[in-house]
Amino acid sequence: MSLRNSRLLQLLGILVALLGLLGYWLNRDIKRAVLDDSTRELLNLGEGEFQASFLVAGRDINYTELAGEPEYDEEGNIIGWGRAAQSNSYGTNTDTIFYVNIVGNKVYMIGIPRDIYLEEERSRINAMYFYDGASGLKDKVSELLNLPIDYYAIINIDIFKNVVDAIGGVEVNVPYRMYYQDKAANLLIDLQPGPQRLDGQQAAGFVRFRQTVRGDYDRIDNVKTLAYAMLTRLKELNVRAVGAVPALIDSYFADIESNVSPALISKLLPRLSKLTIDAYTLPTIEVEDRGYLRVEAKEVEQFLAEVYQGQAREITDVPQTQLLITNRSAVPGLEQWVKERLIDLGIPEEQLLTREASKDPAPTRILADAKSWQAAGYYASLFHVGQQQIDRIRAARGINVGLELVLGEDASALAPAQLVALGGN
Repeated sequence: MSLRNSRLLQLLGILVALLGLLGYWLNRDIKRAVLDDSTRELLNLGEGEFQASFLVAGRDINYTELAGEPEYDEEGNIIGWGRAAQSNSYGTNTDTIFYVNIVGNKVYMIGIPRDIYLEEERSRINAMYFYDGASGLKDKVSELLNLPIDYYAIINIDIFKNVVDAIGGVEVNVPYRMYYQDKAANLLIDLQPGPQRLDGQQAAGFVRFRQTVRGDYDRIDNVKTLAYAMLTRLKELNVRAVGAVPALIDSYFADIESNVSPALISKLLPRLSKLTIDAYTLPTIEVEDRGYLRVEAKEVEQFLAEVYQGQAREITDVPQTQLLITNRSAVPGLEQWVKERLIDLGIPEEQLLTREASKDPAPTRILADAKSWQAAGYYASLFHVGQQQIDRIRAARGINVGLELVLGEDASALAPAQLVALGGN
């Protein structure tokens, strides 16, 4: 074999290897939740129909208190700050939160108000990214909706500027006069009402603006409006066009923290021209004199059924599902104490199994397989803990179960606080 042919074979081998790696990269995905029949009916999801769910949250610039005195307009509203601050890092609160679910060729966007208060965390939901990271925030929204969520995307608010510039601007009908100047943020929002083409900086100001009576709710609506405009523009351009792709990729890696996979992106791109958006805001109840919001599980379930035109799942006070209580707290007998409290609440003793196991430093949590996911929400709410879907729970005394309460290292501290809630003395 000649040297030239040998080199050609080597190059061919390298090319085959690179193509193999590319194929692996494009097909690599996270392990996604399996939806049970009742959840598929809620989502009105047909057999074999494409579906992918996301938690999308936005972080804005966080400035120090070195911004000087506030500046007021004639009506007493704050319209800016006195001087430039010295910090321009991104904050840890996610003041813009959306549950996004793609079913078939329809995108459902549900705005999650930032002031929803989580009793078990003693904090608003917009602080969960600070406490538990992107995955923790995803889990909290999942618990609110009682729906599994596969992917998360935590975006820097500047992504709107970068993406809108990358696609050449968007057409938006600005609903009202927007004027806000913040010298600390080097930010000027100055938009007149009416239809107009926004560049990237104007688009970022459009979704930042919240100086209205409805504040957070109006900002959520503005994000929905911009999402419609961006999708329309992407359809016009066809995002697969070579010219737009490099800038969009730069924006993705610069401005997004995400577990969205190349495999998912490769599935979404061909659907782009067919996608439509339905946008909503999660119904909440205002807690008087507290300045925060709460949600009711049954109201949320009915809302989701109306959104998807599906069948609401029955929310029972006591699920008819067997529960395994595994004590990994290193506190002897704690699993039996929890079992007795649950029996006091009216849960049949035959539904409860217990076992002791090695100490687990992870927090107390509910594990559930796909068929038991809805019942997991009842116990997660009862114990004020998170819930996690897994494929299979290890059998206890030869009995297979789909639901497990794992009492972690923190359970010894949690137990006294649960005495009243669980009927103890």
